[in-house]
Amino acid sequence: MRFILAIIAFVIALAFIGIGIAERTFLLPPSSVSVETTQTTSTPYVFIDSDALLAESGEQTVTFSGSPKVFAAYGRTDDVKAWLNGASYADLTVNTGSKPSLTSTIVPADPAGAANVASGSVDPAGSDLWLEEYTADSSMTRTFSLPAGYSLIVADDGTAPAPTTVRISWPLDDSTPLAVPFLLTGAIFVVIGLILLLLGLRHMKKSQGPRRKQPTLPKGKRFSSSRTNGIESGVRRGRRSITKSIAVLVPTAMLSAAVLSGCSAQSLPAAIADTATPAPVSTGDTSTGDPSTGTPTPGATTTGTTTAVPTPVPTPDQGPPPVVSEAQLDTILGKISTVTTAADAASDPTALAARMTGPALDLRTATYSIRKTDADYPAQPAIPAGPSSVVLPQATDSWPRTVFTIAENTADSTVAPLSLMLIQDTPRSQYKVYYAIPLEPATTLPPVAPATVGTSQLPNDTKLLSLTPTDAAAGYADILMLGSQSPYYDKFDPTGDTLQTSVGADYKAATKAALPNTASIDFAKVPGVGQTIALATNQSGAIVATNIRESVTVKPVEAGATVSPEGAVKAASGVSQTAKGTEAIYDYQLLFYIPPSGDTSKVKLLGFAQGLLSAKELP
Repeated sequence: MRFILAIIAFVIALAFIGIGIAERTFLLPPSSVSVETTQTTSTPYVFIDSDALLAESGEQTVTFSGSPKVFAAYGRTDDVKAWLNGASYADLTVNTGSKPSLTSTIVPADPAGAANVASGSVDPAGSDLWLEEYTADSSMTRTFSLPAGYSLIVADDGTAPAPTTVRISWPLDDSTPLAVPFLLTGAIFVVIGLILLLLGLRHMKKSQGPRRKQPTLPKGKRFSSSRTNGIESGVRRGRRSITKSIAVLVPTAMLSAAVLSGCSAQSLPAAIADTATPAPVSTGDTSTGDPSTGTPTPGATTTGTTTAVPTPVPTPDQGPPPVVSEAQLDTILGKISTVTTAADAASDPTALAARMTGPALDLRTATYSIRKTDADYPAQPAIPAGPSSVVLPQATDSWPRTVFTIAENTADSTVAPLSLMLIQDTPRSQYKVYYAIPLEPATTLPPVAPATVGTSQLPNDTKLLSLTPTDAAAGYADILMLGSQSPYYDKFDPTGDTLQTSVGADYKAATKAALPNTASIDFAKVPGVGQTIALATNQSGAIVATNIRESVTVKPVEAGATVSPEGAVKAASGVSQTAKGTEAIYDYQLLFYIPPSGDTSKVKLLGFAQGLLSAKELP
């Protein structure tokens, strides 16, 4: 009976072990699901919408091929669509079902977006809209983990056809949690079968012994016990015992090895697998390149893993999202700093225009011109690459877009932090510095919304503030002319205002008094050409950037008298002596905090930038 039970145990063990091994081999489910398409009609761009990337759960592994160069970037879906506005592109969609498929639809160029296309480069590489971008030669394979609201744009260089073959795959759960229990259960039945087998052999051995008393043998010749015979007898008994033990142990060892060979680290439960020492795993980009930009060195194939920046995309109830994330702004600032630093070194206004515009470009360009003749004239402060101590992006889904930030100069702590007002006019244009204003010493900024929430831009005639942004610019210009006699004087806080000290009414009066009787000097307000930008802060106040201008006219008042310009005016006008006189235009870029309406606190000057814009001889 024991032998029958042992055979049954071995059969059951064989069944369990077979099922366990089958689950880890030919019954193992697929590890991923993928869709692929090859386009027959070439387009310069390929758009992969967020819905296509999220058609299946898990990370998205995307492979592109079929073009000499592959460029890929991801950004907010609305931003990618806005960049593509006016261009023809292939829109890829995933058809879900029992057998998912990837289809391509050609979107023709929209004539209404022609202005957007003309406003920037046709090459999407380097656009400020992308959160990350990658390039490679021939083909590219990357793994993303993009949440809803983020999409991919793929191209060659915007002129040549984009990659024609696109493959998207998602991981599937191919775990087999029952494989190990089956194998362990089979091993248990093997042990049970071996025990039953041993018990059966032991019982059979005992049953082969004598069942009755043996008859007494006749006495014969007495022999003494032989040592040799005893040893031989013992050896024979020992050999039989060893042989039986080996016969039992060999199948046990072989069966145990077979069971253990079916168990791997992949099939073990997490609690068991964690005790094993894992092999090193690489999850980063296997290609070489610049880690700061995320752009690998071109190669035959690029692979890697990318995790999207966890920037929340507000729902319609929450309003539009902020136009940039903190990481995105760091990248933009790095690009701006690189361009402006090179332009400053070469005094090249053409190169500067790639990343500056408005009053910031006008003042810096004029400084280049003056310093070519007068090297002692102070240069405008360099644009640092960061870090940013304050990031206040506008929350909008339209253009133009505005971002306010304060960049710290880590190389020189004695240099004042620089506040920057950045503007992006169209989706294809880059962010440019519109205002670059150093902060006043010991300036404390008002609390602002976090970068993940953003802010709104207020109209210049808003009544929500104690003083409208337009009146703040005009009122401060009046104070610089009239000082305490200005009707706006009591609305501004003079504490820490060094601009009033250096060019205010008292300075102007002292300058007039020091001028010889043969000449006269006149100061006049000139309308600023820059737009006033007001961004809301917490507690309903606003940070306002604006610019004002002044003219300074010096001319002789006696016949035969002449005027001899000096310093920057001489360098800008090219006049060393004139009997007609000179006119110089000075620009002031101003940064204010305006409290909310009903607040008794005053308007505070947070920082300013000043310089000579132009000078000429009077007609």
